[in-house]
Amino acid sequence: MELGKPDFNYLPFKVHNNVVYLAGQLAKENGLVKNLGRVTDQISIFEAERQIKICAQHAFSWLEIAAKDNNCYIDSILDLKVYISCNKEFDGISKIADKASEFFINKLGDNGRHPRSVLALTRLPQNAPVMIDLRASLKLK
Repeated sequence: MELGKPDFNYLPFKVHNNVVYLAGQLAKENGLVKNLGRVTDQISIFEAERQIKICAQHAFSWLEIAAKDNNCYIDSILDLKVYISCNKEFDGISKIADKASEFFINKLGDNGRHPRSVLALTRLPQNAPVMIDLRASLKLK
């Protein structure tokens, strides 16, 4: 899977004091977010879960690049924020976010466990249904 490059003038990540600050990750496939809109209005829950896993994959790939560039390895996920575009009646945002959390736990074991915030919004950048951002710690090799 090809990583989505930033569309504008910002960095995909920044490392400061062995903490990686990751930019928001959309579920880009071949450079584009497919299947746009709000969850349950235009996007099924199944599709939102698929896209949140892609967001997590992209995030992890950027973390690997950050670790390699700094002669480190990924130590742990410090926190995760999950954003879901949906209508005000939808109450399944945490279940969608669980798919991203599961991804990091599967990759890092207990070090992938993290505090998490889940936010419902009416619209995300590029009309994407889901987005994540996170912070992670690195350790020198």
